[in-house]
Amino acid sequence: MRMKDLKPGLPIRIIADHPNGYGGRKGKVVAIGTFEGGPKTIGVLVDIYEACLIIVKPEHLDPGEPDPIPPGWEEIEL
Repeated sequence: MRMKDLKPGLPIRIIADHPNGYGGRKGKVVAIGTFEGGPKTIGVLVDIYEACLIIVKPEHLDPGEPDPIPPGWEEIEL
């Protein structure tokens, strides 16, 4: 994806062969920008619905499907 197409809350999928070990995981964009200092925008902060946030370059992201459950609702198995 291109940096200009990304915005916070956008659903994404990390490319399958990503070297960080999180390839193929779904998530959402939390923030876009510089996370290590300096003036250059270096990546995208991604929530992968686990106990960590990761930084990924935009070219390693694909568009994801929107969440079918409305905000404030959660799906559970009975």
